[in-house]
Amino acid sequence: VYSTATLTRHYDVLRAALDRHPAALGPALIAYAVKANSNLSVLTVLARRGCGADTVSEGEIRRALAAGVPAERIIFSGVGKTDDELAFALKAGVRQINVESAAELERLIPVAAAHGAPATVAIRVNPNVGAGGHAKITTGGRGDKFGVPVEEALALYARAAASPHLTPVGLACHIGSQITDLA
Repeated sequence: VYSTATLTRHYDVLRAALDRHPAALGPALIAYAVKANSNLSVLTVLARRGCGADTVSEGEIRRALAAGVPAERIIFSGVGKTDDELAFALKAGVRQINVESAAELERLIPVAAAHGAPATVAIRVNPNVGAGGHAKITTGGRGDKFGVPVEEALALYARAAASPHLTPVGLACHIGSQITDLA
């Protein structure tokens, strides 16, 4: 059982808290992790409030779109993106692709070139900080498969900036279950 009132209230409280501290680049995007609950009714309630979607597959992008999340409020994150999924994300017009590795960046460049418009990207940084949870679900520690080491992030960002097929807009830092995009 899901409560529309509870979902709405929690979203509104978070939105109000963020709006009290406006970012230099405009209002923060709240992007719900579709992998947490891909129920279309839940996603629709959040989309109607203005919530975006953090997705990790073409299927999740499709669910977010079906729920009414505009493509410009969809972030495509996650390891293991295929070239076809990257192409789909670009065709759909997602707001941003969070690049997880140098290899993914190199695969994305020709996909974006074939798309004909630059891909907006953020480089996901692995800060080597665990969130204090169980070791099997930590996403920000050294050796975890998510993101690039801090020491490599600026070079990868520079590589993205040097490509005419990419538009880097920031860094994405995932610590545990919290995500912060640093533009």
